[in-house]
Amino acid sequence: MNSTSTAPAAMSAWHLLPQGASSAAARTDTLFLAMVLLCGGMALLVGGLLLFLCIRYREGSRADRSSPSNDSHLLEIAWTLAPLVVFVGVFWWAANEWWTGRTVPADAMVVQVVGKQWMWHLQHANGRREINALHVPLGQPVTLTMASQDAIHSFYVPAFRLKQDVVPGRFTRFSFTATRLGEFHIFCAEFCGTDHSGMVGTLTVMPPAEFARWLEAGPHEP
Repeated sequence: MNSTSTAPAAMSAWHLLPQGASSAAARTDTLFLAMVLLCGGMALLVGGLLLFLCIRYREGSRADRSSPSNDSHLLEIAWTLAPLVVFVGVFWWAANEWWTGRTVPADAMVVQVVGKQWMWHLQHANGRREINALHVPLGQPVTLTMASQDAIHSFYVPAFRLKQDVVPGRFTRFSFTATRLGEFHIFCAEFCGTDHSGMVGTLTVMPPAEFARWLEAGPHEP
């Protein structure tokens, strides 16, 4: 199945963010929007207070300045602890999402990925190989175990909201579950040399039965 099958649905509805296609996408979008609203709300609050005070206490205004307020330790503690609690909570939320993406589910399908100038080499557990392409089943947890043969690369699937550096001399990984059929772009998001812009590929999400037939039909390695 290709991405054209999902195009009418995509064009029929307006989305604030690009439509996601993995279990991580909705969680990442929620976190991102929460951060935007929180930071935007704080900016509006601080800016509004500054504007009010500048107008209220401008030179020549009739504001009463005869008995200025004393320092309020309770107020200072409140405006210090309240943002601290909120932003520590956001940090915990983001850290939990990061940990979830790096935790390998017990039933995950493992795919080995090697990045090299300037291509992606992928191999499934049964030996089937792909170049600049990855086929996965809908609804099945998948874990990518990645390494680099030369420079630092970065495996990036925008529709899945997933990006992971691929580093020489070590293995990195992340897990995902595809939630939408179709074809999605794979990019290298780390400048890795002359043909970095050409290091692209396609991630194809297939119905499980169709994927099983595809997996068994291709060339294999022992």
